[in-house]
This record gives sequence, structure tokens and C-alpha cells, in this order.
Amino acid sequence: MKQLKFKIISIGIGLLLSTFLGEMIARVYFFGGAAFSYSRTNSFGILDNSGLLKYSDSDDLKYELLPNLDTKYKLADFKTNAEGFRDRNHELNSNTTKIAILGDSFTMGTGVYEEDMYVPQTEKWLNQLDKEFNYEVFNFGVSGYGLTHYKTILERNALKYNPDLVVIGFCASNDHFRIGTDFFMDDFTIKPKKNVFWDSYLKKLLFMKLKPQEQKPVSYEAKHVTYIDEQFKILQDILTKNNSKGLIFYMDLVYDPARVAQIRLLAEKNKLHFVDVSEFFQDKNLFKYIVNELDPHPNGKANQIFAEKLSSYTLAHRNEIFKK
Repeated sequence: MKQLKFKIISIGIGLLLSTFLGEMIARVYFFGGAAFSYSRTNSFGILDNSGLLKYSDSDDLKYELLPNLDTKYKLADFKTNAEGFRDRNHELNSNTTKIAILGDSFTMGTGVYEEDMYVPQTEKWLNQLDKEFNYEVFNFGVSGYGLTHYKTILERNALKYNPDLVVIGFCASNDHFRIGTDFFMDDFTIKPKKNVFWDSYLKKLLFMKLKPQEQKPVSYEAKHVTYIDEQFKILQDILTKNNSKGLIFYMDLVYDPARVAQIRLLAEKNKLHFVDVSEFFQDKNLFKYIVNELDPHPNGKANQIFAEKLSSYTLAHRNEIFKK
């Protein structure tokens, strides 16, 4: 009887130790060195329970980022300025060549350290390579926003700085969705901040490996093309009145020449510049360019590619873009 109890206890202890070891391995697999940081691992929640949001006073926006944050999100340090954007504070009347970038989580830099985000990297590259101009690049990206939200942010936040160029960080996998038709935000609620440190990442890893989910290819139906065309026209009309140029920055880690051609055509039709960064990632190992398998947002390495592509195009077309 005593031997049986001993065996049961030994097996139980062995299972506990194995589970604990498996959990540690899973965390290191997903988070690397950050697996041993409580604050960073605990920052890996989803947006609505991240503690980063407030309800918006605007009828056109459901939520906004809280201003003056100094915290962590998706492992990375996360700070916002007085307006609630992941950027430094800017002067209204600075004597610079201004580039305002609007977008969603790709532009906000989900899971990416501030210095590695493509927006500040673009500013750095431009000022290093072009000594004639003093470039100032603004980040107006907020995770979960779409084309109609970009219009609101453009009119409410960006235009007061009189940008010379407005870049739309077009997220090719979801910016074709029509808010209120393809998805609804009426029932969106900001939830209390959740402690995710105690989540089982071993369970997530096993589920991911044993039941892999196939990603359905994104395609634009005629209704989506019409919607994008309408939104591009609205944005261009606003920019024309402000004497600003516009650029569609097509962002995806999956290269689809048919979709690229569709958006390029719509951009050119509406007299907007167009840059595609997705072609770079064709035939590449995408795991090298994402935050991790739990969150396939572009990582710092991908953001560097974004910045190189955007700054190269801007410099190559500098006289056309910034002529008054």
C-alpha cells in the first residue's frame, strides 16, 4: 500500500514538474528572453483588455488610445503623447517638411519597440540621406482603425500640423472591410485590464501545433473595390483642399500581385502616390518578420523594410511630392 502511494505521489510530482518545464519552454518559444519578465509577459493581452484605451468623444471613433501612457504592450515599451498617439509631442508651427502617417496596428507598431517602428525609422532615414530638408514624421496609427477612421484622424488631428505629405498605411488584409457592413463596432466594449501572465502558453503551443489553422487568402470583391475607391476619393479631396500630397503605402507580409494591382490602380485613379512593400516578402521565411506565432504582426526587422521602402520612394520623388 505504501509503495502504491509512493508511486502515485512520484507520478504526480513528475507530471507537475514536466508541465512546469513544458510551460517554461513554451514561454521561451513565444517570448524569448521576455518570458522571464512579469511585466512584459503580462502585456501580451488583446487590445480591448490591455488598459490602453478610452472611449472616444468622436461619433466616428469608438475608442482611442489613452494619452501620456508609459507602459508595455505585446512585450514592447509603449508610450503615447498628449494626443494619444504612439509618438512624441510635436509643435504646431515647426519649420520642417512634415509627413503625417495614418494607419492601424501596422503603423502603431504592435509588438515593436519605438525605435524600431517604421515611422521614426523613416524620419531617421530621410534626415540622414537628405541634408537639404528637415523632415518631421508624425505617427497617427491606432490598432483596429480603418479607412473611415483615417479620415477622422486626418481632419481632427493631422491637418492642424499642415502636413506636406499624408501617408495612408493601407493594411491590405483588412482595410477593405466596410465598417458597419463587413464588421460592426457597436458592441465593442473596453474591458478591465486582464492579467495574462498566468495564462497557459503550453496549452496555446500544443493547440497551435496539433490543430494548425489554415489562413484563408484575402481577396477583394467588387463591393470592396468600390468602397476603397470611394474612401480614396474622399481622402484626396481633403488633401487637395489642404494643398497636401497623398500616398498609399500598401502593407502586407503576403505578396498578392492581383491585390497590389487593384490598389495601385485605385490610387493612381485618385491621383495618390502608391508604394507596395509586400513584394519584398515574396518567397521569404515570414517567421523571421513577425512578432511571434501568437501575434503575426510585423516585427522590428519587417518595420525596417517598411522604412527603407517608404523613405526611398519619398526621396526619389521628393521634388514632385514637396513642390508648392
